[in-house]
Amino acid sequence: MKAPRLGKLPNLFGSMLIRTKILISNLFLIVLMAIAIGTLAIYAARSFTEIQTRDLTQQLVHQASDNIEYRAKTLVGSTVSLLGNNRLKSIVAGEPSSEEGNSASIRLRAGTLLSEFGNGNEYIRALIVRTSGGMTYWWENRDGGAGRMTELGAAHLAKDAEARLGGTSPHLLWSASPRDEDEILFARSFIDLSHVSRSYGVIVILLDSRYFWDLSARDSLILRENTAIIDESGGFITGGTYPKLREAVSLSEADRGGNAAFAESRIVTMQGSKYLVTQKKRSPDGWTIVCLIPMALLFGKIRLLQLVIVLITFAAVIVSAIVAVYLSKSTTRGIKMLERTMRRVEDGDFGVRIKPAGQDEAGVLALRFNTMLDRIDELIRTVYKERMEKQQAEFSVLLAQINPHFLYNSLGTIRWYANMKRQPEIERMTASLIGLLKSSVRKSSELHTLREELQDIGNYIDLQKIGYGDAFSVRYDVDESLMQYKVLHLTLQPLVENAILHGLEMSKGGGLITIRGWREAERLLLTVEDNGVGMEVERFNEMLAGPDRRSSYPGLHSIGIRGVHERIRLYFGEAFGLSYKSEPGKGTEAIVTLPAIEGAKGDEPHVESDDRRG
Repeated sequence: MKAPRLGKLPNLFGSMLIRTKILISNLFLIVLMAIAIGTLAIYAARSFTEIQTRDLTQQLVHQASDNIEYRAKTLVGSTVSLLGNNRLKSIVAGEPSSEEGNSASIRLRAGTLLSEFGNGNEYIRALIVRTSGGMTYWWENRDGGAGRMTELGAAHLAKDAEARLGGTSPHLLWSASPRDEDEILFARSFIDLSHVSRSYGVIVILLDSRYFWDLSARDSLILRENTAIIDESGGFITGGTYPKLREAVSLSEADRGGNAAFAESRIVTMQGSKYLVTQKKRSPDGWTIVCLIPMALLFGKIRLLQLVIVLITFAAVIVSAIVAVYLSKSTTRGIKMLERTMRRVEDGDFGVRIKPAGQDEAGVLALRFNTMLDRIDELIRTVYKERMEKQQAEFSVLLAQINPHFLYNSLGTIRWYANMKRQPEIERMTASLIGLLKSSVRKSSELHTLREELQDIGNYIDLQKIGYGDAFSVRYDVDESLMQYKVLHLTLQPLVENAILHGLEMSKGGGLITIRGWREAERLLLTVEDNGVGMEVERFNEMLAGPDRRSSYPGLHSIGIRGVHERIRLYFGEAFGLSYKSEPGKGTEAIVTLPAIEGAKGDEPHVESDDRRG
């Protein structure tokens, strides 16, 4: 089924105008080049963005790693002031002093010393000190809206941290806080600075996670949501609220197995989506900074560039199309002028001549065409007047003497003779003319069936096709159940005639007239639609409301469209009539609204036969 359709393409291209062929060829090449260049530009932009983003992300992760290391060392260094505080040391070590008192006063002094240290750092949420003897002293920053810690909870956190510190060196612990994902837990042994091997207990600091992430908040790619700090054992210290981040960390676990520092950036696919994973491992503490960025986010940042490329490509296509139209028009100007002149000659204007626009092939054709017209005109002048006078005289005599019945008999004889001589074209032409003559002698206001009306149109179309050939075609879309409905005689024929003579551009070919019919409630709707030049619908309204514009042809009751409209309104009432839908360049649709009057089957008038074949 596909092969015949493909076979029609060369015929379709071959039937196009030369100007159209040139224009289509140029536009095809222009669009093809524009699409190719635009696609390559967008691909290059995406590739360049990907490469640059990898490099930038590695630099940002490296910078964030250095900042995190600096902040971690700063916090570790600040705890030395706690270790060197003699009053706090004496409380933790249980040494006697002049300030010793009951347990409540000791807790109060310890809390005061811890608050002095905690208030000096806005990111510290809580401080806990656990002595070797099991005593727990703690302070919490209640101004930050926390206030959730209890003495039992503080003791549990400190005891757990002390157990995890064990005998490891350098007696430091970083991990995620068990209280909140927005907290970081830091712990270290409470050592004697004069004897570092001596430990009095453990210090636990709960930090706001912003302590690390505020440093990179200005970077749009490195954020707390898509970046995590992983310890040497693979546990999360902080960060990593993005759903796919933990999956990306598990995929890159093998890369962090060694002790050596490394940095890498690669694209991974998770559940059909691509992500850029950048990680950097630090050798001093074994931490790894992992950053996950969706590729859709990266490419979203170049949408403006892609839009600019598309707009520039589109503008280039438009400008190139304008140039192509101008070049094709200038190239075929001479041929178009020759074609218009030929059309005027076809219409009978033998006095027209072409003024050559150049010395090219079209100019030579114009000169030779002028010479041919001169010779034809010379021949026509010698015989045209005498011949026309003779035909006019013969026609006048026939009109005066021949009555319809004689015409039927005569045309029937001609039809029979054409059949006998096997001249089907002449027989068909005669039959169509007989049908129109029979229709013309009826009263213009009588009702007949829709089938008869379509038969009259068929006869008229057959005669018109003798002159126009295949320049137009007619398509019927009327259900068989409507054929017995009554319509006024010569309701559709003037509309078809108007479409052929004024609507379609016969010189271009491809004209199509579509006749449709359907019933809506108690109304019968008939339409005659063409794909011709069209016109403003206001002009049709003026034509229907203005003076009667009817075109008469000898022997046929060719009633104008206003006549059709007035006859329907007079016969059936103001609710019925003719209306139009039209737009310049998009064709015209004439709509006839009639009452649905259904006739009986076989309710067709008897017409005298013209068949002489026996």
